[in-house]
Amino acid sequence: MVTVSTHRHGAWQCVDVAGATDSAPTGPRGLLHLVRGVLGAMFAAELVLPEADPQEVRTLLIEAGYLDAASLPGERRPALIAFQLANDLRADGHADGRTISALARVARERRELRDIGLA
Repeated sequence: MVTVSTHRHGAWQCVDVAGATDSAPTGPRGLLHLVRGVLGAMFAAELVLPEADPQEVRTLLIEAGYLDAASLPGERRPALIAFQLANDLRADGHADGRTISALARVARERRELRDIGLA
């Protein structure tokens, strides 16, 4: 029996597959399959990972100063693109891992400055 991770409704879960074996392919073909999977996860993480929660992105954009708290939901994407342009990220309006990391860093820095009275 093999346990397979699946993505459903925004969450990862493990499912046991009856009748499947956990033996991996061996030889050059198996090694090539493994290397391709690792490189794919490293360089195309946006294809593997789901986009961040829109409400979390909205909160971070507000804390970073790119979005007004009273803004409409449709204003999130243009604000995210503005943030991406200002931070030398791919400006596609999608909240991938790099964008969320940078957004969290900027929001944290602004929060710290506000806490000591400098912002």
